[in-house]
Amino acid sequence: MLIVYNLSPSLCMKDEFTFLSMLIPGPKQPGNDIDIYLEPLIDELQELWNGVYTYDASHKKFFNLKAMLLWTINDFLAYGNLVSCATKGKYGCPICGENTNAEWLPHSKKMAYCSHIRFLPKNHPYRRKKYPSTKLREVAPQCPAITIVVEVAKLRNVVNDFGKGRKKRSRNEENDTMWKKKSIFFGLPYWEVLVVHHNLDVMHVEKNVCESIINTLLDCKGKSKDYYNSRLDLEEKNIMSHLHSYEVDSIPHLPVAAYTLSKFDKKLFCKRLFNLKLPSGYSSNISNCVDVEKHKLIGLKSHDCHVLMQQLLVVAIRGIMEEGPREAILRLSKFFHGLCQRVVDKEEIIKLELEAAEILCKLEDYFPPSFFDPMIHLVVHLPREVRLCGPVQFRWMYHFERYMKVLKGFVSNYARPEGSIANCYLSLECVRFCETFLKQSDKPIGCADV
Repeated sequence: MLIVYNLSPSLCMKDEFTFLSMLIPGPKQPGNDIDIYLEPLIDELQELWNGVYTYDASHKKFFNLKAMLLWTINDFLAYGNLVSCATKGKYGCPICGENTNAEWLPHSKKMAYCSHIRFLPKNHPYRRKKYPSTKLREVAPQCPAITIVVEVAKLRNVVNDFGKGRKKRSRNEENDTMWKKKSIFFGLPYWEVLVVHHNLDVMHVEKNVCESIINTLLDCKGKSKDYYNSRLDLEEKNIMSHLHSYEVDSIPHLPVAAYTLSKFDKKLFCKRLFNLKLPSGYSSNISNCVDVEKHKLIGLKSHDCHVLMQQLLVVAIRGIMEEGPREAILRLSKFFHGLCQRVVDKEEIIKLELEAAEILCKLEDYFPPSFFDPMIHLVVHLPREVRLCGPVQFRWMYHFERYMKVLKGFVSNYARPEGSIANCYLSLECVRFCETFLKQSDKPIGCADV
């Protein structure tokens, strides 16, 4: 889908100005081979960059129309296929690139993305606390900024290998580079000089952060980030000694953490969400997602997590846990609220960049490394994209997810859904064109000329 940013803010995200450029047939997604399907689109974008002879109906004259692809908007899974880089493992952060600080957790069997102190200035109080002397602060690791020229130079020697016959890398094989291929978007003449090629989706990042926090606080089985193996990782790394597991009569026990809720607090947390009365149209009925007896939230949608993260979570955790982790979660809620404002103040965004790093450092003091998956880490990069690209309302997935539901409603033949979608979309475009044309007519419809 393509949207036109050369319109007023109230129009550019409307359905009638969203163009369905192509349909990739199923039933399986192409994955890394998506570039093959994107070739016709790239050809048209190159033609638009060179200019197309177009008639302007308002001025009644011809002109040379030019257009360019500004960036892409997609979820994190599709991000890896379009950017052609790793989104998990050693180089799991596409923004940090090869400077990603990923640490393998042997007992949890996954990567942890910690040490966010390197995103803070050298004279920040957190860094002075961790590195007391000036010499230590000077040599302490600090995340360097990614330069587009360096990344493009690394991609020049990458050889694309499409098709299903290529050899898959084994789990134990070490990958020395974050790049899987050279993206087809580099075929556009202006793509190399763009500062932001692909946007991180705030909607999915916020949803995953919200679910991680709630599931950890309520200790949901199979979804919590705090479990027995995560405590073994703490022993392996010799950190957070107060959270190390111990055995009583050969039965392992986990010490109570600062964010751990008692059974009474879990019930109080769920009751507060269950009894909330919200204005009509503010959000869905959150109480339908709350199970008070089992102490868990189920079936949360993306917008439910959006409202929970920014508004309701602050109310639900009030006075039911220790002050340290509660303050960090409240600051994280305030951070997302400031990030999603419709009016962007550059000074405030610069403050949010520092605030994001401080919040993650604060969370590292209380939560185990297993809590810090790629989605938690991506929070530190969100203010940068707001500073470079503008408000998130024009770059998140809410509009596209809703429009995809409209397209799925066009399907009448489930054996060939692509044909149904294309047929109904073309019919809808014709109706909209006729409607626009008839509105410009001065004569009543159906009346003959006299």
